Amino acid sequence: MKTNLFNFKRVGLLFQRYFIERFRSELIYWGIMAITFIFVRNSIPVMFGLIIVAGLFYASRFFKEIHHSGNGVAYFMIPATQLEKLTVAIVMTTFYYFAMIIMVYVAGNLAGTFLSNMLASMDFLWDGFHINFFHHSSIQWKLFEKVPVFNIPEEILGYRNILWIVLLFIAFLISQPLFFFGGIYFKKNQAFKTFIAVIAFYLLLAILIWIEVKLILGDFSTPPPSEKYLELWGRIVVKTVKIFYSLLPLYFWIVSYFRLTEKQV
Repeated sequence: MKTNLFNFKRVGLLFQRYFIERFRSELIYWGIMAITFIFVRNSIPVMFGLIIVAGLFYASRFFKEIHHSGNGVAYFMIPATQLEKLTVAIVMTTFYYFAMIIMVYVAGNLAGTFLSNMLASMDFLWDGFHINFFHHSSIQWKLFEKVPVFNIPEEILGYRNILWIVLLFIAFLISQPLFFFGGIYFKKNQAFKTFIAVIAFYLLLAILIWIEVKLILGDFSTPPPSEKYLELWGRIVVKTVKIFYSLLPLYFWIVSYFRLTEKQV
């Protein structure tokens, strides 16, 4: 069989292999996530943090089998190209993960509201007093509602503020490739080591920015630059940051491809 081209049939078989081999672990993982949403379904910051952090761990652990000699050999012996394997991994750790997290949120929200209302219908007798800490409430979809940040105008949001889900996905898409690459690069404790590497990178970047600002603005004894100069410099910085984060996912996916090929060799 030729494996030097991208073949959608082999990609489909790779998806099939993944779900056959990891069906039980996937079922347990998403069951735990659904139960977690039962308790945090009404807290927007906690849900956002949970979705991002759980997704980063999910991405960093996707290639765990290649770091074990027996499983790694079996994985690299699969008759499929590295591009096909990487494509499956990217789809699973981004689009599949995000679709599943929305589905388990819906399931957890429905189950949590039902259990809360059911417990609210019961009276608990303690020392002769009827006590009930639960109350009846209608179902709320906090994850799909407006979040009072970013100062986005009301007219832009609308449609039950689905824009927030898009923004959440973009935030996840920017950070996911870092941990995706870390899962391939590091042999153990992939998520923790990647997190440390990211912190070190941003500390170095902050130092470089501070030095650059110091060179541009000088000390306080010198006259400050003109307002137009500062505005121009600010626009350049903003555009540079946008380009950087726009290309970041593609860059780390490409680097992951070469690292995965290197691991096979």
